[in-house]
Amino acid sequence: MKDIVNIFKAMGDETRLQILLLLNSKNVCAKGISKHIGISEAAVSQHIKILKQSNIITGHKEGYYIIYNINKEVLQKSTQFMNLLIDEDIEKNNSIFGVQEFNILNCKNNCKSMKRCCKKKLEGEIK
Repeated sequence: MKDIVNIFKAMGDETRLQILLLLNSKNVCAKGISKHIGISEAAVSQHIKILKQSNIITGHKEGYYIIYNINKEVLQKSTQFMNLLIDEDIEKNNSIFGVQEFNILNCKNNCKSMKRCCKKKLEGEIK
């Protein structure tokens, strides 16, 4: 689960998304990314660091430059997670990610202030 969180955090920035869109069309070095997106090489370096830490991109050396490309396997993992959220089989999803099933009675017993969300569900489900 931590890997998924890191992927989404890394992709939660507009500039990093622009970098990924560029790398999706061709493999580029940091200088090329800088020129294409219009930000400094130092800023690109910081964004690349975050993308590499989450394994979204990888780099290989070609002469003097490091050429970056997208790690499609890592993005596939995040796509599978998104598909689980769309999937209707809640029990399967919860078991895969170790999430406890929502139990309205636990909510009733543990919530000090039964406000709208639990109270409405409780009234609707248990009458």
